[in-house]
Amino acid sequence: MAVFPSVDLTNFDLAPAVRQVRDAGDAVTSAAVDATRDAAYTAIGLGILTYQRIQVRRREIEKTLRD
Repeated sequence: MAVFPSVDLTNFDLAPAVRQVRDAGDAVTSAAVDATRDAAYTAIGLGILTYQRIQVRRREIEKTLRD
C-alpha cells in the first residue's frame, strides 16, 4: 500500500498574498484614474484653446468685412 506524505497547514496564511494582490490592484486603479483625469484635462484645455482661436478668427473676419 502506498504511503502519502502528510502536509501540515496549521500555519498556512493567505492574508499576506491577498494584501499584496489588493495593493497591486489599488496601484493599477490609481494609475488608470490619473491617466483618465489627465486625458480629460487635456481634452478640455484643447477645446478651450480651439474656442478662443475661433473667436479671434471671427473678430478678424468681422474687422476685414467692416474695412
